Order: sequence, then structure tokens, then C-alpha cells
Amino acid sequence: MKGMVMLKNWGILLLIAICIGLAGCNTSANAKETTDQLQENEQPIVQDGLREEDPQDLSFTLEEQTYKLTQKEFPILYQYINNFEDPEQTLKNLTYTQIQKDQFLVEFACHKNRCSHLLIDFKQKLSYLLSDISSLVSIQPSPEGNYVAFLFERLREDEPKHQLMVMDLQTVQTVELEAADGNVLAKPNYYQYAIQSVTFMNEEKIRIISEDPKEEVNDTITSQWIYQ
Repeated sequence: MKGMVMLKNWGILLLIAICIGLAGCNTSANAKETTDQLQENEQPIVQDGLREEDPQDLSFTLEEQTYKLTQKEFPILYQYINNFEDPEQTLKNLTYTQIQKDQFLVEFACHKNRCSHLLIDFKQKLSYLLSDISSLVSIQPSPEGNYVAFLFERLREDEPKHQLMVMDLQTVQTVELEAADGNVLAKPNYYQYAIQSVTFMNEEKIRIISEDPKEEVNDTITSQWIYQ
């Protein structure tokens, strides 16, 4: 008789354990279903019809042509103008110099007449940062029109020094200058000496007249550089 009572008690305990286990499974399943529904319904914050993480493309007009500035294609300029309260107006107020059709030199981040300079090609969706914290002195196109020389200036110890950058407009990349005719000067693209003039000689060489950095007196020297 006593054994039957114990067996009955064990049966009741086993039944209770089974019920608790089933209840736990149902609770877990319901919690997972609720979490899945919340994740499905979760949406990014929406402002003015755009998702918060979606970058806003900006359109503006240059030389009667409308261009679009996107974060993916032109990240440097896009990031700069989006530091301002009104990016669209900031973009319109920048200084643009047309180099060729759909190609512009853009001056931005200016301070005391010194700026960053970006060559931007809207057709190829390419850009190249030419200089930072400098003043633009001149823009000289090559005879065939496929290259252009940009001369920039910085003050070093209150003396103007220059950087010459020759750009291939088809690839939107700078070209490496090589010394010609036994030149002994350092390459003219590190603000090491002053440059008075830049002239394309033909479809291969460019000539510069500069100060002679080895002379204490203000003397000039002519040098030629191969740019192709």
C-alpha cells in the first residue's frame, strides 16, 4: 500500500515536470516569434522621405549643365560640403574653373587665400586632389589639349615656393616628370624653389624658368622635363 502511494506521488511529480517543460517551450517560441516580428517591422528613421543612412545626392548647374554630386563617386568634396548646415548652397558657392567639357578645378576649404584644389570629371565620375593649403598661380594647357599644368604656391619662411603638377586629362591622374637635357634640379613638385613660368614645348616636354636653389643670389635657371 505504501509503495503504491509513493508510485502515485512520483507520477504526479513527473506530470508536473512535463507541464512546466511544455510551458517553457511555448514561452520561448512565443518570445522568438515576437522578436522576429519586431525585427521585420523595424525600419530606419525616415526624414523628408529619405532613410537616415541613405546619402543625399546633390544637383547643381555649371556652364548651363546640371551635374550630380554623390558620396560614392566624389567622396572628398561630398564630405566637405556636408560639414555645413546648407550643403547645397555651400556647393554652389565654391570656385570652379572649367578645364574641359565636364571637367572642373574646384577650390574648397579655403583659408587666407589658400585652398585645397580638386580636379573633378563629372562624365567619367573621377576626381583627383591636386593640392592642399596653397594658392593657384596658373593653368597651362598642352598643345594637343590632353594635358594641363597646374602651378601652386606656398610661402616658406615668407618666400614663395611652387609646386608644378601635370595632369593627364583622359585618365584624371598626374604624370611623373622626368628630367631632360641633363637637368640637375629636383623635381618641381615639392615646393622646393620658386618657378617664374611654365611652357609646353611640344607633345613631350615642358620648360620651366625657376630660381636656382643652389645660388645665394636671386638667379634663374631654365630646365626641361619630359611629361609623357
